[in-house]
Amino acid sequence: MKKIGVLISDASLMFEIIEALRADRVPFDIIDRGSRIPQNISVLITTVSDKPEKFSKKLVLCDSKNAEMVVREAKAMLRSGDHIRNLTIGIDPGSKTGVAVLVDDSFVDSAVVGRPEDVAQVIQEFLRLYPSESVLVRIGNGDRTKRNRIFNSIWDMGLPIEIVDESNTTRISSQKDVDAAIEIALTSGYRPVRRQLVIPSDGEIADIQRKSRISSGGCLTISRSLAEAVAVGELSMEQAIERQRSMKKPKSKHQASNRTCM
Repeated sequence: MKKIGVLISDASLMFEIIEALRADRVPFDIIDRGSRIPQNISVLITTVSDKPEKFSKKLVLCDSKNAEMVVREAKAMLRSGDHIRNLTIGIDPGSKTGVAVLVDDSFVDSAVVGRPEDVAQVIQEFLRLYPSESVLVRIGNGDRTKRNRIFNSIWDMGLPIEIVDESNTTRISSQKDVDAAIEIALTSGYRPVRRQLVIPSDGEIADIQRKSRISSGGCLTISRSLAEAVAVGELSMEQAIERQRSMKKPKSKHQASNRTCM
């Protein structure tokens, strides 16, 4: 069984790394400085001063990184093997966007993202963790507005992007966003040749207005124009509610509601 090795002289730093590895349930061995490194150690977490001269496999230097990032890099190296030919990234748009990473059709990593525009940054991080010969991004077509926002946010990265019919994708476990993203990554789609229009439907606008009433405790409903701005990512719900609140003025004391709206 391939494992991660930890060779760090600094006791405090080693404790942080070990705690992070244990939290992620990653198999590892502690290596003493100057001792022989076992053959099953495929990735070694170490420092510049502790780095062994003759270790020919993968190294993660942890001198200037936090423990979580170090462990994530080590896990990526352990999962991806020595050489990656094809990297496929599947994206399931929705209230939360699931992102799945497949290396040569085998699932290796995932993330769940809030704002559609933040998906591009997540993809950049996966490209850094899993350098490969070729990359393909596949986006599910279920939520058109969020899909097109994601598509446009990564268009300038120059990556090939396919839009996939996700009507037949299944939700295997409680991690439905990631599970759907895996299915999308494994499904062929079509490749648009230009950026996509982001035009929210009347239903989406009405739903955002409904949510604004809930978020404001029933105090107000944002206007259609503000709801459209939320739908296309120009404003957050909180910003839209604040703008609506600043425009809302009671006509008289008699017309003012007894409800306290802050």
